[in-house]
Amino acid sequence: MRKILTFALSLLAVCSLKAQYMTHSIEHEFHKVGVFNPQWETEHTLNPKKYEHITAYFREELAKIIFSAVKEKRVKIYDERKRELNLDSVEKKIIDFEKQYSGKILGKDTLWEYIAPFVGAFQFEEFVNYTYQDLALEKKVKAYCPYMVRYRAFTGESNDSVQLPLFWIFPQESSDTASVFHIPDTVISVHPLRYPNQMPFCTSLFELVKSNKIKVFKPEGGEFATLRQIEDLFVIKNEYVYFDEQTQQESIKTAFSDLMPEDIIAIRIGEGWEINPASLEIYKQVYYYLPLYQYDAERFGQLGLRIYNKNYRH
Repeated sequence: MRKILTFALSLLAVCSLKAQYMTHSIEHEFHKVGVFNPQWETEHTLNPKKYEHITAYFREELAKIIFSAVKEKRVKIYDERKRELNLDSVEKKIIDFEKQYSGKILGKDTLWEYIAPFVGAFQFEEFVNYTYQDLALEKKVKAYCPYMVRYRAFTGESNDSVQLPLFWIFPQESSDTASVFHIPDTVISVHPLRYPNQMPFCTSLFELVKSNKIKVFKPEGGEFATLRQIEDLFVIKNEYVYFDEQTQQESIKTAFSDLMPEDIIAIRIGEGWEINPASLEIYKQVYYYLPLYQYDAERFGQLGLRIYNKNYRH
């Protein structure tokens, strides 16, 4: 009897430990990421409105790996409704697009090499999971679509571009990872969260951070001096003009409100990408993320902390 009880308690402890490290879903969604930043390519400055970028060489190599497999028909290509596409129809679409927006007439023999530098965005169908114990994020890419992007003008506030989705790829998993191509740039993008799907993750985030059960950092990566500095991040301070009718004077007042888990509406993620030329699988490794909250109807604000994934914490 004692042995049975001991075994049962051991099994319960193991199950409890596994539950803590089980991954839980945040989203299964379509997520578009730009990988060409005009300011970076021309002026070597990052546009704060559009951080996402992969430097030219690695961006083109990524496109060439994909295009090589497509041209050689080593992989099937589809439209957004997963209907198989004919390569000739895709090439015609590219030729028509380039003629309309740049005035250039492309030949089929040089088409894929020519457009590789203009692959400036990818749309992903991906799963995003988190581990409750340490808030680590992981991503699994199910499918993706490269976009040809032609910039007509860009400023610090906005970019004027035309974009052409080329095709969708649904790669099959492969155990052959010997020739995986690693991209050293950190791709930074805003990943939206949707209510109520984000609630378990955001509730866990509030609980673990506010109780000091997980180490967090300032947005730029520095350390907080005191726990109070972290606690203050969860209180929003808004100044407003108050008019006193008795004194006929205006004064500046401050209103305080507590942030709630449902106020976290997105996360800014810094991640690394790799592609397997054999299977065309794209692997993503999340380095860190920054929670974002709803600031007003049109903008979001930064919560003020950075959370590193397991292997990248200081």
